[in-house]
Amino acid sequence: MKVKTYIIGLLCLLSLQVAAQQDPQFNQYFFNPLGVNPAYAGSRAAMSAVAIHRSQWVGFDGAPSSESFAIHSPTASKKMGLGLQVLNDRIGPKNTTSISGIYAYKIRLGRGKLGFGLRASIYNYAFDWDDIEYKDGTNFSSIERGKETYFTPSFDFGMYYSDQRNYVGVEITHLNEGRLGIQADNVNLDFASRQRVQAILTGGRAFVINRKITFKPSILVKTISNQPAFIDLNASFLLKEKLWLGASYRRGYGAVAIVEYNVTKSLRVGYSLDFAFTSLNAQNAGAHEIFIGYDLKLFRSGIISPRYF
Repeated sequence: MKVKTYIIGLLCLLSLQVAAQQDPQFNQYFFNPLGVNPAYAGSRAAMSAVAIHRSQWVGFDGAPSSESFAIHSPTASKKMGLGLQVLNDRIGPKNTTSISGIYAYKIRLGRGKLGFGLRASIYNYAFDWDDIEYKDGTNFSSIERGKETYFTPSFDFGMYYSDQRNYVGVEITHLNEGRLGIQADNVNLDFASRQRVQAILTGGRAFVINRKITFKPSILVKTISNQPAFIDLNASFLLKEKLWLGASYRRGYGAVAIVEYNVTKSLRVGYSLDFAFTSLNAQNAGAHEIFIGYDLKLFRSGIISPRYF
């Protein structure tokens, strides 16, 4: 019982240990703004679908692995956006799956549009105790094995402004602070673990240097009260409206190399590789992320090309 209690608490802490890490973090967030702001829904003037897979600390048993799929579209009036997002995150014996419905409403503001967005999600947390080895010389045959699953709802709100070359957004996640209660041995163990309210700030600008080169710096900041802020700084170059080459610096972690290629005006693919500035870097094969996106023209307005975000 004590060992299981300890492991449950450890896993909860592992999930919520850092302000920015209670939810999966993807390197290529600026190629998929919907993942960090529901108000982005419908902003691409097309039905847009994005899929991302991330494998972290490759070579470690139970290393984190995450997948995300999102699809969104404006309505015929262009004033609203609708979206659907599915997220899966695994680390060791813990698996988290969520499905979200997204709604955004947009108003014209200056040269761009200001959007207000809501995301309603249901999270499923699952623990597989059969994947855990107990090694302290004690017989734990009485410990409950098998799987435990539980659900919790979550609600997010976001605001997002963009014009052809600038964007800025803020999202407040987990407004209801859903409890992560765990049932064990018919006893309700409350570790006071919750989905904590979190603010996510994003911003970027595209500087068109000439017809062949565009420079785009961007930033992402995640904050939770009484925790150090998560900061990701990125600088990318668009070459001949086809190839994005970029690098990110993530405070307290390391650097990321990113590439995206616009195969056509509708299809784009991307890849990123992490370079951790910690002792873990020498013990694994790094973190790899693969991205694919597709835009389907629905309305006469067509697809803006090139798109910077």
